[in-house]
Amino acid sequence: MDTCSDLSLVNTASFGRLQCSTCGFARTFEIGEISRGDKRDCPACGAKNTFGEARYWLRPPGFAHPVDVEEVTSPDDMPETSYATRAKLTMQTPSDDSKWTQVNERVRVLKECKHLLVSNTGPKRDGYSYCVKCGRVEASSDPTPLLAAPHRKPYPDDRQPTCEGAGTTRHIVLGTDFITDIALFSMDVATPLRLRPGQYPTDVSLRTVSEALAKAVSQLLEIEPGELMAEYRPSLTPEGREGLKAEIFLYDTLPGGAGFASQLVECGTELFQRALRLVEACPENCDASCYRCLRSFNNKFEHRLLDRHVAAELLEYLLTGTLPEFDEQRLRNSTSLLYRDLSRQGDRTVNFEADVEVTVEGVGKVEVPILAVKNTGERFAIALSGALTNDYPAAPSIRKLREKTSSIAVIVINELLVRGNLPAATREVRQFLSA
Repeated sequence: MDTCSDLSLVNTASFGRLQCSTCGFARTFEIGEISRGDKRDCPACGAKNTFGEARYWLRPPGFAHPVDVEEVTSPDDMPETSYATRAKLTMQTPSDDSKWTQVNERVRVLKECKHLLVSNTGPKRDGYSYCVKCGRVEASSDPTPLLAAPHRKPYPDDRQPTCEGAGTTRHIVLGTDFITDIALFSMDVATPLRLRPGQYPTDVSLRTVSEALAKAVSQLLEIEPGELMAEYRPSLTPEGREGLKAEIFLYDTLPGGAGFASQLVECGTELFQRALRLVEACPENCDASCYRCLRSFNNKFEHRLLDRHVAAELLEYLLTGTLPEFDEQRLRNSTSLLYRDLSRQGDRTVNFEADVEVTVEGVGKVEVPILAVKNTGERFAIALSGALTNDYPAAPSIRKLREKTSSIAVIVINELLVRGNLPAATREVRQFLSA
């Protein structure tokens, strides 16, 4: 574990940090504005008591390997590592419409030069322990802590190599902030589409769109991929809390800005169109994402959140205002997964059939993806929704069935839930059937 060996770190402990456990929004506060351990309602997503717990936030001036610890060279002996968060934008969503440039009816953009916040919460997100006397740092989750007792100083000191200890502050978050150019895109959606903060489908769609936009910018401006990055957050407005408005900001990774993000205000439509082409046309025609389309070393920790089909649905809506039909082949594949799992775990009280054509009075013939028939004679049509249209059947015939009849109850399961957590999807269906 790297340790800080600069005593000036003591003087940087003038900030506390809060981060929402639901949507990830974060910001720092002056000590005195908050108390350690505080929890608040999140100003971004509105979730109750999720903004916190408050922790001291330090900006380290530098790091050095402790002189008394041998460097680790074997992969088998590597310590548990931690990584910094993506950059967080702490500014409020501007309410002055004159500051925004309208891209279309659903997307608008503004350019700013603002602070971005980067933090490292340590292994297991438990923070770091810091000796205020010698500057040594260790993970607070370390099962054999050293700092509470006398310990070696992390730097050479022939006269007094041992620190007496008894000056440890625990659960500190390390971080930094920097000013750079940003392009903030605000995106409006309408029912049945929702971008509810903190929900898995929202994270998948906005993470994928962010990566697609960042890649599109590198092509558009002919710059290296690492020179500009993208992140998302809820809009800090009532609409953002309801899932009707979200924001993606693209920022220059060079502190102070390099002028790349500020150029995007004038090419918003072209940028979103290029991003849509990227997610629609993978050279490998991958099922969700691959290294030929969206994956890279820089986003290796978010590969499970990259799904080009979900991003294509959102991008097409933002560009055209119409909700496209979700990929039919993928819906069939996911429906088949759910059907096989339901049949495998079935019992004698319910019979499941796939791709059944039923005739319903007032509706006519309807193709039901999965038909469940209970011993009592009750019938249920089980169908999938798109990732961002929860409780809204992807198949038009099933939507019509739900509107026109009560003789067959309709159960709608999110397609991403089937792909990402099949046991939970099956359990949700069974709860409906047993209600």
